[in-house]
Amino acid sequence: MREWRANLHCGTTLATKLYNSAGQPVDLGQPIGRGGEGAVHEIPGRPGFVAKVYHQPVHPDKALKLENMARQAHPALLDIAAWPVDVLRVGADGLVQGFIMPRVTGYQEIHSLYGPSHRKRTFPHADWSFLVHAARNLASAFEAVHARGHVIGDVNPGNVVVSNQALVKLIDCDSFQISAGDRLFPCDVGVPQFTAPELQGRSFHRLHRTPDHDAFSLALLCFHLLFMGRHPFAGRYQGRGDMPIERAIKEHRFAFGLHATAWLMEPPPHTLPFTALPRPVANLFEQAFVPLAVGQRRPAPREWVTALERLNRELRPCGRNVLHKYPRRLPDCPWCTLEQASGAAFFIAPCPTPPASPVASHPHFDLEWIWKRILAVAPPGHDTMPYPEWPAPMTPTPLLEPLQRARRGNVIKAAACAGSALAVTLIRPSLLWLWLPLAAACWSLLQDSAVRREYQRRRLALFSARRELIGLRAAWQQQASEQPFLTALQTLETLRDRYRRLPDELQRDLQKLDADQRQMQLQTFLENHFIDAAQIPGIGVTDRMALESYGIETAAHVTPEALQGVPGFGQRLGRQRAAALLGWRRALEQQFRYDPRQGVNPAAIVHLRQQNAQQRLAIERELLAGPDELAKIRVEILKQRAQLNIALIRQAVQEAQAQADLRVFYPRPDGFWPRRRV
Repeated sequence: MREWRANLHCGTTLATKLYNSAGQPVDLGQPIGRGGEGAVHEIPGRPGFVAKVYHQPVHPDKALKLENMARQAHPALLDIAAWPVDVLRVGADGLVQGFIMPRVTGYQEIHSLYGPSHRKRTFPHADWSFLVHAARNLASAFEAVHARGHVIGDVNPGNVVVSNQALVKLIDCDSFQISAGDRLFPCDVGVPQFTAPELQGRSFHRLHRTPDHDAFSLALLCFHLLFMGRHPFAGRYQGRGDMPIERAIKEHRFAFGLHATAWLMEPPPHTLPFTALPRPVANLFEQAFVPLAVGQRRPAPREWVTALERLNRELRPCGRNVLHKYPRRLPDCPWCTLEQASGAAFFIAPCPTPPASPVASHPHFDLEWIWKRILAVAPPGHDTMPYPEWPAPMTPTPLLEPLQRARRGNVIKAAACAGSALAVTLIRPSLLWLWLPLAAACWSLLQDSAVRREYQRRRLALFSARRELIGLRAAWQQQASEQPFLTALQTLETLRDRYRRLPDELQRDLQKLDADQRQMQLQTFLENHFIDAAQIPGIGVTDRMALESYGIETAAHVTPEALQGVPGFGQRLGRQRAAALLGWRRALEQQFRYDPRQGVNPAAIVHLRQQNAQQRLAIERELLAGPDELAKIRVEILKQRAQLNIALIRQAVQEAQAQADLRVFYPRPDGFWPRRRV
């Protein structure tokens, strides 16, 4: 211990010679990275490994931790983490001043994937399926660490890296909480914005963490991946004052969940709706972020692996943008809706490579000739729906003999009731109010209901025939009128006019492209300056996360209007932070120099010409198919008219028969059931 303190006091720096645990010398190559703790060097002759060398020998407890980690190096850990495989000492038996670990190449920090502006540069081909797969691999990495009895502890975007194949690795493993037999080496660092609610406000020093604490941080990173860098606790607070992310985490104010309103929270604008997630995945987020009951735990990494694998299998591509993937159960693409509402592009395809030759139109296409062919198709003409009359009198269906007897009996009973009522009325006229209701009641009790049922059946048959007429009228309007033909002809006329305007539209777009060069160069310049890489006075880690949750990643996104809606940037001290951001953007704008020699980006010109040629080709294809399509519509209309004519004749017969059947009950049916056809 005295030796360690002496070295610490004298500020020991990188030793000239380092040795591994077997006492063999290890030569250090060029430094490939440097941080506050130390530097990472190449190891000549071992291309798959690098050496992390601290600026000075480490504390004996840290040295013992690294030795135990090296002894516990396992293929499952080496596959997903930059895990120490050996220690480096000052001298063959000296103090530990570093360690050897697998080299991680071809990986980017995870925030470069989930932030749309970062993704545009580092993962341009990544779609939502890629992000879901990366979240699945992240959960698998957590599972591997927990399976060996360890806890990550300091989970944050800077300690997770992703490859172009969505593979995930964990770095800075020397900060993990390591279990070595009966000895526990804690993780003494952490980021509050990724720390579980029950640990908020507590010192990380000697803090004993559990896999359930990691489970909270895992859910946070998965949410960032699925929701374009949004922090689940960086929403709009409906109460008074600001709601920092750390406080929102501590108070379980999940801004996207089903109970967000109860917590006075709502999601930031222009975010993926929480309801777009399948219920199993949404439930995992709810279980991870809501207050835990006694004995309850957060979803384990294996549960995330299973749910995210299933989600990826259920994704389907959007018909308008190949990079838009969304759950199959949704009726429409949520990304298209989101991009239309926000004006932002969450998934940006790389600029197309200039084609070797332009898109060729149909050979010998003559607009005037094809238009004459279109006009040569004779329209079906206007034809009103016919109303066929049935001139021959219909023979009514007679009542069956039992019904006829019942009807005669009803007439006799009615006469008896009426006669009785008349007789008693003449005897006691003052009780007229009593005799008439009694006569009606007797009649209802004595009459045979079979005749009434037969009457209702025949009456419903007439109503059914007339309802069918209404349906046939609607069918004629939709299928047999000339409107479908006229609509198709009008569509072709619109396409013809658009085709004539295409050359002028191309020239106008090219001129606009040339006129907007300065603004485009400035926009590109500002998009290349990221907030998380800049030193802006007063802007801390929490502020950067809040800004990212509202889609503000670069200087191009920093505007007074955008900052006004971000919690913590609209009032009091927030105004100072907003002013610092706006000042940073103004300073960058002053550094910008417009280069007129750059001219218009050739790829942009090619892209415009390609789009114009594709539109021309599509219109030519539709116009060429126009005559056949119109002829097909005409034939279909005439066919529908013939079929509907037959149906109308059949309906007229049914209605006439139904009217005749009712004559059995009425001596003058025309007076009660006039034949009205309008």
